[in-house]
Amino acid sequence: MTTTHATPLSAEDLEVVHLIHSALRRDTERLADFAQKWRTADPGTHDALLLGWHGFSTELHTHHSVEDVYVWPFMRPRLAHDAGAMEVLDAMEAEHSVIDPALAEIEAVLDDRETATERLGGLLDGLVTSLGAHLAHEERDAFPLIEQSITKEEWHDISMRAFAQLDKREVSEMLPYLFEGAPKDRVAVVLKSLPVPVRVLNRFWWTPRYARERRWA
Repeated sequence: MTTTHATPLSAEDLEVVHLIHSALRRDTERLADFAQKWRTADPGTHDALLLGWHGFSTELHTHHSVEDVYVWPFMRPRLAHDAGAMEVLDAMEAEHSVIDPALAEIEAVLDDRETATERLGGLLDGLVTSLGAHLAHEERDAFPLIEQSITKEEWHDISMRAFAQLDKREVSEMLPYLFEGAPKDRVAVVLKSLPVPVRVLNRFWWTPRYARERRWA
């Protein structure tokens, strides 16, 4: 329950979500020529493409799961009096229900290299279009509702509970993924909210390992 001492959310508090969206948009650009590259006979290129794809699909699925399990359900009682807000939250879940099966369908196609090139381009185009529209919709209509209905303290609690559900491997892959190519000042905002051991591991082990791995090409 919100108290009189509750602190409103700031743009800095939502920086991690903005970074997630930026990382997903970064990789949708890489998907533009994914199907064409997939036709290569080079096993190394296939492996790099799959590594890139699996990183993207895993983080997108995790992002949606966190929102569906922790964020939207928390907001609903607070906004139940607002029909427009309920429509936005319903739309967020409905859009997830379209995107997540699309990821699974592409995964199934990638398992069969003989048929992948026949269907892959169209499936990826559809995913990029629906995801781009969803991210823009969320930023335009859902982000203001998050700021309206969740306090800084509550957001921290939600974030920590969601973070605690990830195992070490998932965290070690997620942070370098989010930080790839991001401005240092934005990365610093997110890092300072994490425990010191996590920051050390990310700096000296996880990020260097991520940088050594060949992905997408």
